[in-house]
Amino acid sequence: MSKSKLKVKQSYSKSFGHSPTFRKVMEKWFWIKPQRKRVAHATCEHGRVDYKALKVLAIKQANTVQDLGNAILAMEKNRAKEKLELEHVKKDAAERLNNQKATIIELQEEVRSLKDDWRMCDEACDAKQQELIALRKEVKKNAN
Repeated sequence: MSKSKLKVKQSYSKSFGHSPTFRKVMEKWFWIKPQRKRVAHATCEHGRVDYKALKVLAIKQANTVQDLGNAILAMEKNRAKEKLELEHVKKDAAERLNNQKATIIELQEEVRSLKDDWRMCDEACDAKQQELIALRKEVKKNAN
């Protein structure tokens, strides 16, 4: 790679300041302090843009393409990283849901067994109450 291929970026006024077309645009839209006349550069066959300006423009375009490539590469790396994180989050969420379902099922079974125990206690209490009532009636009969 040559040294001039991708150099540090400069301002457009430094890069294209000697181009007549660029000067016209800049003078139309921005106030520019008039400069002394420069020596004519080698220009293209139409006499509008010099070769140095074309070279600088090509370097700017190469810099832009390189920056875009780096941005795309960084986005792809971030996307791959986020994809892995998303997979881990999905796995964790699925595992938590499965654990919660298992806990819910265990608690439902425990509630059912407690209801059964409660019914058996109620039946036992009812039976004892019936026995007590029968004993009281017997005691009253015997007392009379």
